[in-house]
Amino acid sequence: MDTIVALFATFPIVFFFSLLFQGIDRKIHARMQKRIGPPIIQPFYDFIKLFNKERMVPVTAASGIFTVAPIIAATVSILGAAIPLVNLITGTSIVGDLILVLYLLAMSSVMVMIGGSSSGNPYGAIGFSRKMTMMIAYEIPMLISIASLSFNPCFSLAYYDVVATQIRMKSLLAFTRLSMAVAATTFLLCMPAAADAVPFDISEAKTEIIHGSLIEYCGPYLALIKLAKDASNFALVFLAATLFFYVPALFEGYVSLGLGGTLCLCLITALIIMLLTITVPRTIFARLKIGQAFKFYWLVPLALSMLCIALSIVGL
Repeated sequence: MDTIVALFATFPIVFFFSLLFQGIDRKIHARMQKRIGPPIIQPFYDFIKLFNKERMVPVTAASGIFTVAPIIAATVSILGAAIPLVNLITGTSIVGDLILVLYLLAMSSVMVMIGGSSSGNPYGAIGFSRKMTMMIAYEIPMLISIASLSFNPCFSLAYYDVVATQIRMKSLLAFTRLSMAVAATTFLLCMPAAADAVPFDISEAKTEIIHGSLIEYCGPYLALIKLAKDASNFALVFLAATLFFYVPALFEGYVSLGLGGTLCLCLITALIIMLLTITVPRTIFARLKIGQAFKFYWLVPLALSMLCIALSIVGL
């Protein structure tokens, strides 16, 4: 019961940092293009503005699915981000919670696809098809990279067990073994596609299919979908920052950081990872074709994930 209460209490924190990270991403993206860009708190303005607009459902839509899908998507994505945050704060481990987090983040994407395809708009159906293809491409190597943690040196799929391993070893997991370095690389390569960022924003493609699954959404429904996406992105960068690059472990035994210092270091690391895996790629690359993106993920990240498993089995 205490864990459930802590999860719901963390929802506002996840909401705040999800939108804040999105605002920082947009600001840095604009500066890299030599634009002023919107203020960092612009996502908060956008959310409030959209949430106060009229609710509209297309006459061609399956209204029940169309209206419920954004609510479920936002809820599960925030929950997926809240689980590692609560476990880090409380220092508790739940067996297999990493698999649960990945499931919740994938479910959020699936609900957006289902909601968009239920609108009756052909662009929504195309967005559904493209997103499903991309999920097949990146979800498998991402899942394998996380599953490799159950080998050595962690022998667990509990989130805090992985963090505790880095604290015990006083080192970042990505630099402890070759297999973990490969796992971290695989996870980072999968993040742009999971975040629907250029060059892998094929399922939304504003200039091609006019936002795909989001084309008929407006008002509160669109606000919830954007929140779901921002929360999923925050969850991904926070997972990468704490599973593979838990910087507070380097200070173990030397400086007492406390809970506030630990969280600050994790959030700064997450910001740096977001900059490298989401902001920079979407600024300097052009959108790939669906075939090119699928081929890339099944040739590079999938091969790396298989190599990671092989190296883990032999103890490297």
